[in-house]
Amino acid sequence: MLARCAPASSRSPAWAGSSPRAPFAPLVACAVAPLVACGHGAGAGDAGDAAPRPADGPPLAPDTPFTTWLRARVPSGARVVVDDGAIRVLHAVVAGDTFASIARLYADVTDVYAIADLASEIEKSAGPLSPGGRIAIPRVLAAPYEEARPGGLGWPEDGALRGIFLTGAYARSFWVPSLDKVAARKMNAVVLDAKDYEGPVNYPTKAKIAVEIGATPKDPPVPDLARAIRFAHARGVRVILRIPCFHDPLAAAKAPRLAVPSARGGALKIGWLDPTNEEAQGYVLELVQEAIDAGADEVQLDYVRFPVDGPVNEMKLPPPSKGQRIRVIRDLVRRAHALTSKANAALSLDVFGVAATGERSDWEALGQDISVLGRECEALSPMVYPSHYDRGYRGYAEPGAHPEIVGIGTRAAVAHLPRAKGRAVIRSWLQAFKWRAPNYGPKYLVEEARQAEANGGVGWLMWSPSNDYSAAWAGFPPIARR
Repeated sequence: MLARCAPASSRSPAWAGSSPRAPFAPLVACAVAPLVACGHGAGAGDAGDAAPRPADGPPLAPDTPFTTWLRARVPSGARVVVDDGAIRVLHAVVAGDTFASIARLYADVTDVYAIADLASEIEKSAGPLSPGGRIAIPRVLAAPYEEARPGGLGWPEDGALRGIFLTGAYARSFWVPSLDKVAARKMNAVVLDAKDYEGPVNYPTKAKIAVEIGATPKDPPVPDLARAIRFAHARGVRVILRIPCFHDPLAAAKAPRLAVPSARGGALKIGWLDPTNEEAQGYVLELVQEAIDAGADEVQLDYVRFPVDGPVNEMKLPPPSKGQRIRVIRDLVRRAHALTSKANAALSLDVFGVAATGERSDWEALGQDISVLGRECEALSPMVYPSHYDRGYRGYAEPGAHPEIVGIGTRAAVAHLPRAKGRAVIRSWLQAFKWRAPNYGPKYLVEEARQAEANGGVGWLMWSPSNDYSAAWAGFPPIARR
């Protein structure tokens, strides 16, 4: 039987900080080692007698799997100690330290996600910083966290993922609150922007092109991708990492050799990479591998298509006929799928709504043929936002006022799927914004979700460019725990 580590006594000295907590760390069996933070084995007094006691504080914690793990992850000047039956981490304050700088050093071994929040916790528990003194780091984990697992949590048995999309900028401050809202409603997925569609990568990537063009800011909004995913997994929420492929104004400007070529020579300044360019494809695949290594449950490729707007006659690209563009996209997706399959992670693709409801000429121009791509991935997500259909579509004067259009698009996408075993599921994008939807609100969103699943979809995803999901939180209220 596993025993929970005992909390610190309310009479612990001020430097000890708050009791360690680890909502997402597995419990460590006391039988593995005589960890004094547990209430049996070697007693706290015995351990104190056996462990060396520094002159200015409590005894160093004995070596156990957990304390060894902790010491490997804290700065060399820190002490891992035992006090009143609890394992604590003490930081040696030096000149120039700030609460934020200290928080950055220890965030990985705490259960506080945001650096600003941890800095606030340290300030509350430690008071003014005094060089030469030691302060206890609050909210230290009680056990090691699990390293990133290939495939993450995997899909649920029914294969239905239901969730929301978040930008990297929004996740910087609202990652955990958003996860908590998702989990409280029995939703089970968040789509996180690994790379913005304008080009910046939202985490410290090592992909060659990203490094060359400086795609990651000095202070990335997701400073530790694997850690962000761990916080989601602790709440039972899957993470789908979104990678926009060929719409990349940053890379097109800074590495024009990757950009869509002009028939007159040089690169077209349209903010797109050439989908046939092997190096541009390699960039996508490097990001896919990083997503897998961080523990993503699924990788989602967006803008995995040819450009269809702008000076199309000037683009030196395969002509939109005879399946040439479709084969280019299929082959890239197949290579990405080989990477995700090896790690037991899923691969999904965002496709235009017209790939479901349009004509063959639309598919040829985009390079998106659901009947072909449905054999190369686990899920296809058509963007069937009602507001994006032209007025008069199927007789609707204002398509955005009709959430049932989601059902029409979903049903059409399902009809295009290959009949072969192992085909992808359709998981439609729902409109979670008011643009051209005069009756948008909680009931509208709920009806979109109902329409998606009633017409053959398996789960759904909500898209709000502004990350405003107030209508979703109202339409899908928290489910009481039994």
